[in-house]
Amino acid sequence: MAGDLANTSASATLTLLDTLMNASEKRLVVARDWPWLWRQYTETTVASTSQYALPPYTEKPQSLYVTVGSRRYTPIEVTNREEWDALKQTSVSSDIPTHVFYYDNQYEIFPTPSTSSNTITINARRKFRDLNTADITNLTITTLANGSKALTTSSGLTVQMAGFWIRPTFSTTANTGDGFWYEISSVTNATTATLVREYGGESIAAASAASTIAQCSLIPESFQELPVWDSLRTYFKSVEPNTAKAQEYDMLFKEGYAQMVRQQTAQAGVVIDSGEPFDLRNPNLHISL
Repeated sequence: MAGDLANTSASATLTLLDTLMNASEKRLVVARDWPWLWRQYTETTVASTSQYALPPYTEKPQSLYVTVGSRRYTPIEVTNREEWDALKQTSVSSDIPTHVFYYDNQYEIFPTPSTSSNTITINARRKFRDLNTADITNLTITTLANGSKALTTSSGLTVQMAGFWIRPTFSTTANTGDGFWYEISSVTNATTATLVREYGGESIAAASAASTIAQCSLIPESFQELPVWDSLRTYFKSVEPNTAKAQEYDMLFKEGYAQMVRQQTAQAGVVIDSGEPFDLRNPNLHISL
């Protein structure tokens, strides 16, 4: 799209535009604490093991809690190594966590879990990965049932496609897709994968439905043109100076960004903040007399 709007097919220029778009997306991703960057991940405790790796391609979690039976325990974060080392001077085991420490792409829970299989839930901010893969349009869907996450294709899936998105091509004929994008959670083999959410269209069965698999932006679909406008305004300001076009794409970018801010941060609402720190006490650390 950017190459067409810049009226060029030169490979060097297209590569430059790709670089500019990736740089733009990185700036957009860190511009605000966007709600669409956060995702929930889970793993389970291992008896006598206190250290666990953070989910891949994420930054420091916003929150963490451990579910033991029907109860949820939220440990207090320790923010420096000195305090953590002092806390760890004595070896303690318990399924009820009181503290957590994040460092070097991992986290450590105190006390050390005494049993296995309790669920650890992490809310972490996803990292942006440069987009460098062309759309794949030669795979067909053989099975995808309404309300199911199970996907079967003709062939060609790879484990690296986890995190990519698939769009079953919309058509009014039977055994075709709904035209919406679905994120791929995991790939089992060349023909089998699992989606992040359930398929919402009419079921596809024993078919060869057309589809597109793409490496997609973290930015919501309605605003994924923003890096295009941003890269073009830079291109027409510097590489191929054209004041009119630079101003045109600058306006498109600013209008789109303002709309994204209005739409994607609206859920925050109006909050009256007393300025007092939020104090949530663990009831398991207190007794009533």
